[in-house]
Amino acid sequence: MRLGNFQLTRIFGIPLIIDYSWPPVVLLHIWLLTQFWLPVRIRPAWPLWLNLLVAATITALFFASVLAHELAHSLIARLEGIRIHDIQLHIFGGWARLVTEPKTAMAEFRVAIAGPASSFILSLLFTFGLLLLQQIGSHAAVSLAALETFYYLAAANIFLAMFNLLPGLPLDGGRALRALLWHYRGDILSATRTTKRMGVGIAYMLISYGLFLIVYGMYRGTIWQDFLLAVWLLVIGVFLKNAAENDYRHKERQSAAQTAEWQKLKQFDIEGKVGSVMSAPPVSIEPDLPVTEFIDSILPVHRLATFPVAREGRLHGIFTLSRLREIPKEKWEKLKIGDIMETVDDQFFINVKASLEHAGLKLKENGLGFLAVLDPEGFLVGSLTERELGSDKPHQFGE
Repeated sequence: MRLGNFQLTRIFGIPLIIDYSWPPVVLLHIWLLTQFWLPVRIRPAWPLWLNLLVAATITALFFASVLAHELAHSLIARLEGIRIHDIQLHIFGGWARLVTEPKTAMAEFRVAIAGPASSFILSLLFTFGLLLLQQIGSHAAVSLAALETFYYLAAANIFLAMFNLLPGLPLDGGRALRALLWHYRGDILSATRTTKRMGVGIAYMLISYGLFLIVYGMYRGTIWQDFLLAVWLLVIGVFLKNAAENDYRHKERQSAAQTAEWQKLKQFDIEGKVGSVMSAPPVSIEPDLPVTEFIDSILPVHRLATFPVAREGRLHGIFTLSRLREIPKEKWEKLKIGDIMETVDDQFFINVKASLEHAGLKLKENGLGFLAVLDPEGFLVGSLTERELGSDKPHQFGE
């Protein structure tokens, strides 16, 4: 499925992006509440207009809770010195896209755990509100609506926290566990391999339960009662499996490339230079890559805002998501990365042996806050942002 989206607003300076797959989920959520939740919970039954009003209110607050979950990830990441590209709401909930990845295990742990922690806090707040309303006591429609709203949101947020804490990639619990394993083993690839396997196991459990519901429903003649749940479990399971495997493949390629680059860079004197703080290897894309393929395959895995464009290790230009957003979406199918990249210019790259002071000046002057790093032979070996430049310790290859 091709990703399409639009920016709704900014929150704390972070763009809030709405994926086109999200509004149908909102409408489905309202419909399910109206048809299956409120009629069972409320006696005597409310009129349809009141059911719709309460369902819409619950849905709005539920997705505000999802947004708060992703915002917690983003704000903690910002405190860790990580730039935030945007927050996206989509068919599976939401995600916070980071410009760069956490550089240490404990930084990743804090970013990962922030989302579930916010959901736990929201659940406690809604539970407190529910208990307070029960103490006041009233049978008026407004009071009943508030009770149902607080009850649903307390339960939904605790479920959101618990589900995300399952210990497998790509869930927050998997990322938190990977961070702990990374910290104690000193090897992020090994930690990713373990949590990938656990994530795939969780995915297969969801898929198996979804298939069981379908088979059991067919046997009992009640398949339609659980059909939506079964399909949703299958879709979520497949999504989690693919995401876990993609995350591991990304780390595997990154680790192999970092090892190769480290062996190559040892021949250069980079102590105290750009090469000692840069991120390596860079996530680069080729100039003849179709924009639609980039959106479908690259962007969901590498949540970055700026990409060096290279072929066979040679820098061709710089591609930015901000430039892509300036182009109408209907034109994307006919474009390749090379058509809209910033062409090679001295302001966009720097030598691996350049001084940190020189790098700081170029980062401020080029307007991107990003530099491609080249070795003395002109090959792309890394990338540099203001975050790496502000680091007070050398970059550790393989982390």
